[in-house]
Amino acid sequence: MHVEVESSARLHLGFYTISSGRIAYGSMGLAINKPVVNVQVRKAERVEIINSTRIMIERDVKEVVELLNLPGAKVNVIKAIPRHVGLGSTSQFRLSIAYALSKLYGLRYNIRKLAFILRRGWVSGIGIATFKHGGFIMDSGRILNRDGLREPKNPDEIPHVMLRMPLPRSWRFIVAIPKGLQGLDEQQEKPLLSMPETNHGLERDLHETVLLHLLPALARRDAENFGKALTKVQLLVGRYFSKHQGGEFCCWETEQIVKSLLNGGAYGAGQSSWGPTAYGLVEGAKRAERLLNHMHKSADKIGVEVELFTVQPRNRGFSYKILQS
Repeated sequence: MHVEVESSARLHLGFYTISSGRIAYGSMGLAINKPVVNVQVRKAERVEIINSTRIMIERDVKEVVELLNLPGAKVNVIKAIPRHVGLGSTSQFRLSIAYALSKLYGLRYNIRKLAFILRRGWVSGIGIATFKHGGFIMDSGRILNRDGLREPKNPDEIPHVMLRMPLPRSWRFIVAIPKGLQGLDEQQEKPLLSMPETNHGLERDLHETVLLHLLPALARRDAENFGKALTKVQLLVGRYFSKHQGGEFCCWETEQIVKSLLNGGAYGAGQSSWGPTAYGLVEGAKRAERLLNHMHKSADKIGVEVELFTVQPRNRGFSYKILQS
């Protein structure tokens, strides 16, 4: 018997609050339909890995097996998400492996318990929530202690889903991944995020933009005004993190791509997580095709080598199959 699990990437859209004094890093994000993780897992007496991708995943497999205190697994990695580019690869891959193992070995762990064991959700719960539910997610953030952010002590301390909404099927995102660049990984980000600073002006602007513009536009399925609000959130959050990434964006390439997306007709654009992945929102297949063509030409003009593709929102979570072969 083996278990096959598929999940997909996510875009991290930023924060509606960075630090209110008690709550930190209230996050927003959404699931997209590609790139995807696809793995097939069997019981085994030791760890055996068949990796059909060019993405390094061997350490992740071994650590998941160790953290679940299991003897082994035979893992066939058919598809994987590029690492450390802002698409949530680590959470999606590790949760996919862990869920398959939980089914195979009868562990009966739910997704939050698995995420806690795997040490996911230290800052954001978006990856966990999009894995389980898909769609647009706002999480509850993390509770701050006097000494700042610390590792969750139990599954309940991982951010909860505060709002989950499906996104219109007509919405499209142009995703742009500059080649040869990577964002920060979990170990690099921890010292930067452990003591968030409270900026009352920034908090007020974020709350107003999200509550009065972004969420009402989402409820109305108004892509244009959702995009405008999203761009503002991205610039506000980028301003806060400029002290860590040297500017409002992680790098010159991502900044130029965001500008090109907006100039090409995107309703809104930004950087996913630490980047370097950028994205732009439009509505309808024809607008998406025009923007994609514009971005190919623009990338050549500004001299940025970039992978470009169109995605749709994924309004469902992971899927799995139990096969007897």
